[in-house]
Amino acid sequence: MSRSLELLTEACANLKHTPRKMFGGHGFFAPNGGMFAGIVTDDEVVFKLQHGPLRDELISLGGKPWVYGGMKKPVTMAEWIVVPERFYDDAEALQAWAAKAHAVAPAKLKKKAAPAKKKKKK
Repeated sequence: MSRSLELLTEACANLKHTPRKMFGGHGFFAPNGGMFAGIVTDDEVVFKLQHGPLRDELISLGGKPWVYGGMKKPVTMAEWIVVPERFYDDAEALQAWAAKAHAVAPAKLKKKAAPAKKKKKK
């Protein structure tokens, strides 16, 4: 287990969640199905925070939007904030921010049912 995964797992120990491996990293999902935290590129911890005061506060503490190398150019995932490096040595801060991200995790959107196929006339 990577250090970041171990730290995030410990930070989320008191939160109801489901961890899953995904895309070479890990996702942490709230009971509503929404992903609120993860381990991404370069073993970084990220929290999903929509635009607003909470996201702005984490950025003011040194967080930054997650950027990954897309097919043709880097892609910025503005709602995914990489935690400040000092959080890796501050279990209380990581736990507090995990709880904040968990509390505001957007519910997973339900898939729409596929429209019924029309029968062909003979």
